[in-house]
Amino acid sequence: MQSGPEALHPGGKKQRLFQEGQIRKMKRTKEFRVPDIAVAEKNDHQGRILDAATEIFLEKGFEETSTAEIASRARVSKRELYSNFSDKRDILAAVITELQAQIQAEANISWSSSEELRTVLMKAGTRILEFIHSERFGKLLRIVAAETFRDPVSARKFYLLGPGTGRDHTAAFIKRHMKAGNLRKADPLLAANDFLDLVISARYITAVVLGQSHEAPQSRSHVKHAVDVFLSYYRVPETNGAGQRTRTNGRVRTGS
Repeated sequence: MQSGPEALHPGGKKQRLFQEGQIRKMKRTKEFRVPDIAVAEKNDHQGRILDAATEIFLEKGFEETSTAEIASRARVSKRELYSNFSDKRDILAAVITELQAQIQAEANISWSSSEELRTVLMKAGTRILEFIHSERFGKLLRIVAAETFRDPVSARKFYLLGPGTGRDHTAAFIKRHMKAGNLRKADPLLAANDFLDLVISARYITAVVLGQSHEAPQSRSHVKHAVDVFLSYYRVPETNGAGQRTRTNGRVRTGS
């Protein structure tokens, strides 16, 4: 009979391996490679077009925005716009790449912090929750959600560059603490899913999609509850006695 963290996720390991395989395939395909514009200095026209498109998409949504309006606000001709981007969906894909990079940078969580485990989880959880409930992220999420069926490529790119990357960073942090003996041995990715699900929760992400900002939880009390539940399951109990492993401030030492 299955026990431990895997038991909380029926078929979790097989599903995770399948999903990771799909993500690796997507990253190898041309349509999922991060555009050069995300890593190279933007030229003047591209920069103005993307800045203008970002403003208008967030103001009006994708469907209500025209390439003529983007070109006008960017102060470029439509010919110049189409020499940089094939169509409006191509612009949206570039906007998603750039906005996700900006948002992730602003929400950059110092998972490498040497502070006590609970302290890092509290700080990380609070910043994640504030990020999820930011106006800019909410608008971008609603645009992508509305376009999912017509543009699944952009939706997958949004996930890969945002939630997917955040999950990987969380799992890497958890894995280090598992190796250090502060957290019980388990699949770090499943543990990361548990932590992020507790912090974000289906209820609150649904509220973000629907634009119901008044449903945002009180950050500190909500995150404290999430961290308490996570650690009650994953944290290794302290032990005492000569030669037994004990924890001090979330680190491992050997008793004497």
